[in-house]
Amino acid sequence: MGVKIRERKLSSGEVAFYIDVYHGELGRFSVKTGIQGNPKNRKAFNTAKASAEDKRREFEKDFQADVSLLFERKEKSAGDFIEYLRVSIEKTQYSIEANTLKKLIKFSGGVVPFDKLNKEWLERFRAYLMNDEAISQNTANIYFRVVRKTIKQAWRTGFIKEDFTGKVSNVKREDVQRHFLTADDVESLYNKPCSNKIVKQAFLFGCFTGLRLSDVELLTWEKISLVNGSPFIRFQQKKTGQYEECPIPEQAVKILMEVKKLHPEFAPDGDERVFILPDRTSIGKALHAWGADAGLNWDLHFHASRHTMATMMLSSGSDIYTVSKQLGHRDISTTQKYCRLVDTKRVAEVNRLPVFTTLSKPQGVAISLMTTISRPEQILPPEPVIAPKAGSIAAALEAEGEAIAKALRLKKNPAGRYLFDGREYSGKELAIAVSRDE
Repeated sequence: MGVKIRERKLSSGEVAFYIDVYHGELGRFSVKTGIQGNPKNRKAFNTAKASAEDKRREFEKDFQADVSLLFERKEKSAGDFIEYLRVSIEKTQYSIEANTLKKLIKFSGGVVPFDKLNKEWLERFRAYLMNDEAISQNTANIYFRVVRKTIKQAWRTGFIKEDFTGKVSNVKREDVQRHFLTADDVESLYNKPCSNKIVKQAFLFGCFTGLRLSDVELLTWEKISLVNGSPFIRFQQKKTGQYEECPIPEQAVKILMEVKKLHPEFAPDGDERVFILPDRTSIGKALHAWGADAGLNWDLHFHASRHTMATMMLSSGSDIYTVSKQLGHRDISTTQKYCRLVDTKRVAEVNRLPVFTTLSKPQGVAISLMTTISRPEQILPPEPVIAPKAGSIAAALEAEGEAIAKALRLKKNPAGRYLFDGREYSGKELAIAVSRDE
């Protein structure tokens, strides 16, 4: 009874090392170490044997700690990793996980015993994904992360002895353009019909709450309640498993009221879900067509609503910690990616810096080409003036600003801007500035 090393001579002349485990009541089993050496090369052979002995000692520790668990793990290791992944993703039903399973079956031929899983196998799968021209590098990253996560889960549940995923580097993600909508874009979509009314309302709701599609699909009326008189959504994020409290802004409350009116049409027999949505493919098609009708030059997708909510909050002056909390991010670095999208706010902020009419020449420093820069238009060509769309929020603000300028008897400078309280404003900016002071 115990754990021993066994040497088996191969036809090549080398010796393979096995670990034999024997127990009087539970029986016996053998494990390949994957280590072999040539007895003719004494030094290399002794090194190989020492490595095999290290593995034997690991088994012996488990044998002494709980021999029944050791035999149970051996029984589990005879199972199929692909079947394990299939059962695992049935609980979530994410399309990306289903696609990972298809890719894994294609790579492996359909069966991967747990005892064949190791660092070398995972490296081969990573290389397979990296060389697959049918998928992007970011898709390869997602597939690889699904498999790594499942291997970790198999290790925690005793199907494999070692979590080797940390020894294999991940597939690096490429930076991609994140699409988002401006307030005018959202208004344009709001005024355009969509082939599915519930899809339209669900997307707009995402623009004002930041909820993922998976959470919108699972949202029920009972998760909406008042906290100190303000409406909140209390739910568990499907992606992270975290419990969240999400405040509902006024516009999102109006959307919920519109959705309530649609329930007799979409759920005549009643339904506890707020948004009675079709399958993901139908949602995608409806959004693409709706976005094209609204004049977007990119394919509208549901996650753009989450990007939109983040950028609208940051543009309106919300701090990044508040935005991070609203999005349910665990790490604020995840939220920081949205800061790069809000260039308009950054431009407005840097333009608050003072502009001097002359630059004094420092002693001992020669100034050539540019000696005086008094206005940005001296180094930049004038931008074309684009009239705000009739009926839009921008047009209303522009009209209000013009009325304010007329009442204050302000005149436009050569750049077409009003000088007020020591600063320059467009009509729209003047309306916003005056309203803030009130």
